[in-house]
Amino acid sequence: MTMHVQEDSLPGRYRATFDSERLRVTGIPFAAVDVQGCCDVSLTLRGDQTTAVFRGTLHGDSLSGHFREGEQEGTFAYVRAAGGARPFEEREVTFSNGTTKLAGSLLLPPTGNSLSAVVFLHGSGAEGRWASRFLATQFVRRGIAALIFDKRGVGASSGDWRRATPEDLAGDGAAAVARLLQEPRIDRKRIGIHGHSQGGTLAPLVAVRSRHVAFVIASAGAGVPSDSTEIYSVLNAIAPEAQTAADSASARAYVSELVAVAYHGRPRAGLDSLIAVSKDRPWFFEPPPPENSYWSFSRILARYHPLEWWAKVRVPVLLLYGAEDQRVPAAESAARISGALRRAGNHHVTVRIFPGADHTFRLRPGPSGWPDTAPGYISTLTDWVARR
Repeated sequence: MTMHVQEDSLPGRYRATFDSERLRVTGIPFAAVDVQGCCDVSLTLRGDQTTAVFRGTLHGDSLSGHFREGEQEGTFAYVRAAGGARPFEEREVTFSNGTTKLAGSLLLPPTGNSLSAVVFLHGSGAEGRWASRFLATQFVRRGIAALIFDKRGVGASSGDWRRATPEDLAGDGAAAVARLLQEPRIDRKRIGIHGHSQGGTLAPLVAVRSRHVAFVIASAGAGVPSDSTEIYSVLNAIAPEAQTAADSASARAYVSELVAVAYHGRPRAGLDSLIAVSKDRPWFFEPPPPENSYWSFSRILARYHPLEWWAKVRVPVLLLYGAEDQRVPAAESAARISGALRRAGNHHVTVRIFPGADHTFRLRPGPSGWPDTAPGYISTLTDWVARR
């Protein structure tokens, strides 16, 4: 892992980010850096679910100490190294979709014109530009520009993703494509999109909304109805807790009823009855509270049918899946989407399913506990775009 530390604009203040090839992250910011005296350093890293605090001491060219994340703790050690020149140019960019102001980063190779470019769409939840930064840098190293941006309501972007419709989110992606048309070093005819999970599911809508999309990469995009995807995902999440056949049957009934209420507006009485009789089951979880955006967004998402939009896509498509994806049914989604494309006359579709890989194209961790990326995942992405 590499940590980059630099002085902030305020005297005596610092900011830091970290990279990890193994974790497929780059430029992840620490929320706070505190330095006391000459040598005591504290760094705070806030994740989606937890916060980790690193406290260490500088000794010459080393920084070592202890960290804690929730109830877990461990040690860390860094050694100072000379900083190399950044292998790409990076600029802040802004653009709009209606009244929503969106902010992101444009990553460009240091040289070259008439560049191909990729716009990164977002997965579900509050996803900032940092989520796509690692893959973006992989493209830039191959001479392909990349635009990553904060989802509406995240980071420097206005709006609220919790209240957004699929059309709103697709409009944000189309606006990002339009923003690249203003860049003199980018070839207007070679701008594509990359979407993972929810982004891959909404990718065909973006491609239809923007006539400037020249290719589509859909990574773990759902090709089955949204309610079926939700049942598949939730059941896989709680399956390890189901200890008997009766547990499995009751879990399926509960999740099916929950999704029927959320996605199709079924009256709540049946779900409440199942909650009352399921509370002691080992797999049980409380449904989201009434004010949670899960309920409103599910009703909206239920009206989105990805195959209808895939049938309208006329540009080359790359479909990527992990064979052990527990969030999206990989083989079924790939078959449905590629079938819809081909029936509509688009035979420029490539499908790759990576054995043993999960929803994020990682393999089951080995003895070290650190994940490994599925062999060929990164090269498949960059090679395919380079050939376009």
